[in-house]
Amino acid sequence: MAFKKTVAEKLQTKLKVIDTYNQVSKVGNTFQINDEIFLNNSEDGLIYGNKRFFPNLTEPVKEDSYAVTILLNHYTLKYVNSNPINPPKGSKKVYDIFKNLLDFEIERVIIGADENSSIGGTISITKEMYDQILGVDSEERQEKNVRVFNRMVPFLSTEFNINTENIEVDRNYNLLMQEIIASGEFTQADLINLTAHLEAGASSTVVIEKQVTKQTQWLVETIEEILEENRLNRIKAKNYGFEKFGYTKNSVNGPEHLMEKILTDYGQYSLFGVPALLNTNKYVIHDGVSRSQFDLILINHLGDIELVELKRPDQYLFEFGDGRGKFFPAKDLAIAIAQLERYITAVYKDNDDEYLIDNKKIRTFINEKVGDVLYVESIRPKGLIIIGSWQKLCKPYAELTAVQKRKITEVHYNEDSRQAYKELKNSLKNISIMTYSELLENARTRLQFNTDENRE
Repeated sequence: MAFKKTVAEKLQTKLKVIDTYNQVSKVGNTFQINDEIFLNNSEDGLIYGNKRFFPNLTEPVKEDSYAVTILLNHYTLKYVNSNPINPPKGSKKVYDIFKNLLDFEIERVIIGADENSSIGGTISITKEMYDQILGVDSEERQEKNVRVFNRMVPFLSTEFNINTENIEVDRNYNLLMQEIIASGEFTQADLINLTAHLEAGASSTVVIEKQVTKQTQWLVETIEEILEENRLNRIKAKNYGFEKFGYTKNSVNGPEHLMEKILTDYGQYSLFGVPALLNTNKYVIHDGVSRSQFDLILINHLGDIELVELKRPDQYLFEFGDGRGKFFPAKDLAIAIAQLERYITAVYKDNDDEYLIDNKKIRTFINEKVGDVLYVESIRPKGLIIIGSWQKLCKPYAELTAVQKRKITEVHYNEDSRQAYKELKNSLKNISIMTYSELLENARTRLQFNTDENRE
């Protein structure tokens, strides 16, 4: 089963970075340099002193004017630096703000407190206030860069003969609204006037749900348009990618690659409904020989692994035999089934060096990617092949040879192809086969269910 890791377990992953510094020694829950404590990992959080460690400098130890404490939970854990032996850089922003306001020496900054306070040289900051400080600082730095640029425009025009135009900064209106409310100048009349321009009952949740619904509907309709193409060749795939999704034509190699990019970018929540989706292709490196590798990895809420092999959306699933007049899996589908069996075995045994991702075994790669959030303890990995559409289980009856048509009527041909598909789907133990049509239908069903639920 997949359990969200505890704060302590997530923290240990981050603290492993410190082990790479030879100058740092760990004594109990403390990290020390030359017997001086730099960091104490207590039950409540991370307690930093006023010394900082910069391993790339000639003199790596510097003294600062304040200490820092991070009270840890799942939300404040993101503030821990990539070099966690030092406090987050945002703590300096907090210090700089308050050192100019208070009439006492600031000794410690506490991040993630239950309430904002300043007592006896200690500044306590809630997560919300800390995020506001970082947000305002980021916006101000952006505006400063623009102001510098704007002031330099006349010199660029006269000295370099460059045709320049002033640029504007996109304001973070959410931060601006918070500043207005905090100022106390935002009256009840102003609030009434603002809400009068909103739809009745509108809230942030409703707005988000509407946007998610809108995108899912667009995604389903756009993929359906692709499925209607009788033969989706390389040129058509590039055009669809460019016109519908904004992909550069050079970035799309063909039909399979187009579907891989779409499902990677848009499919995690709308189509698959999983907490983690990994695209493996960009990590796979091969020398000289053709690479055989699945496309996506899905991790569900139970921590189970599903390896996804994507085939062409216009690919026929079955061929019709001349001999006994029966359907059998098309070549690409049969190869995909055999490949996925090998992939599943590689993950299950965790001892196959043939299918390395980023030079790591599959299970190791997965744990490094999602290990901070999920336990991945799949007892038996599964495989999923997505291929073709419901309308293209086999080639049209009209394209059969005269010999084939004598063996079966058009009605029986269509009925038998659907039956063959159902039988194949139910005959495989660890591999599921799904058409792109079914994938879209699942998304449409979830969308309809959510819409009906919101109406109640």
